[in-house]
Amino acid sequence: MKKIFSVCTMVALLVLGLGAPAQAAETYKIKLGHTGAPSHHYQKICTMFAEKVKERTHGGVEIAVFPADQLGKQLESVEGTMLGTHDMVLTSDTVLSNWVPDMGILNLPFLFNDNWDVRKILDGPVGEKLAKQLEPHGAVVIGWWENGMRHITNSKRPIATPDDLKGLKIRVPEGEVFVETFKALGAGPTVISFGELYSALQLGTVDGQENPPAHILTQKFYEVQKYVSRTAHIHLSSPLIMNKALLDGMPAEYRKAIVDTAMEMGKVHTQMVEDLEKTQWDEVKAHGMQILDVDKKPFREKVKPVIEKYKKKLNGAIIDEIIATLQ
Repeated sequence: MKKIFSVCTMVALLVLGLGAPAQAAETYKIKLGHTGAPSHHYQKICTMFAEKVKERTHGGVEIAVFPADQLGKQLESVEGTMLGTHDMVLTSDTVLSNWVPDMGILNLPFLFNDNWDVRKILDGPVGEKLAKQLEPHGAVVIGWWENGMRHITNSKRPIATPDDLKGLKIRVPEGEVFVETFKALGAGPTVISFGELYSALQLGTVDGQENPPAHILTQKFYEVQKYVSRTAHIHLSSPLIMNKALLDGMPAEYRKAIVDTAMEMGKVHTQMVEDLEKTQWDEVKAHGMQILDVDKKPFREKVKPVIEKYKKKLNGAIIDEIIATLQ
């Protein structure tokens, strides 16, 4: 009779799922913030990530997604993730460059031809080296996600050559490489947080900005900007970072599910952005913006000194490795 009871008990535990290690462990509720609007592809990829992690951990890890800087502006959220007051944030390499200067290498002008060039680099040794530099600050890069190539918009005139940028105040994100690049191009770079950008354009604090088409649309920059030049001058990647102590304190199966899923979402996100941009430019045009495709050669020539400067200021070996890998 005792043996029959034991067998029945084991069957009952398996039916209820109590025999699975993930179910027996603590349930983690994690908050993930990002700067994109609710309609931005950041929200879509974050939601996909959260759903996949929940599925792989059998409900043991629940990730709530907060768009539009609801958990704080980028610098605040990144610092909070390092300190442990925030769990996880989808940020940018240029924001991380405030703590890890070599992250700024990824923002060097015209270093990459397209998004897949970036994917090749970040999924390889260079991505590992840069991610490793963040860990002493208390956070871990668990995935390299996508933002896209950046293009210049403004309210004053078409920009076909670097000379057309002279005298224009262009908003740039927090990152020294962006400032140096637009100085080299002859513009007046002005650092303004993304959440304050629309107002700055509306009030004339700056004349223009530079971002992928997704932000032009979701932030409605077309309401306060007339011209867009498809320069693809800088790529900005979107590293997903998590508090290191939080990740390290989780059961091994949860850590693996989170990291593996975050890495897998990198390629998914790049393809998502590629597909979206095929129609986004048509939407930008439909909103009345004038689109100009520029000859990139004179722009490249103007910013060559920026690359040479940062070969000396940052890790020149990594820069050379990127160039050699993409040749």
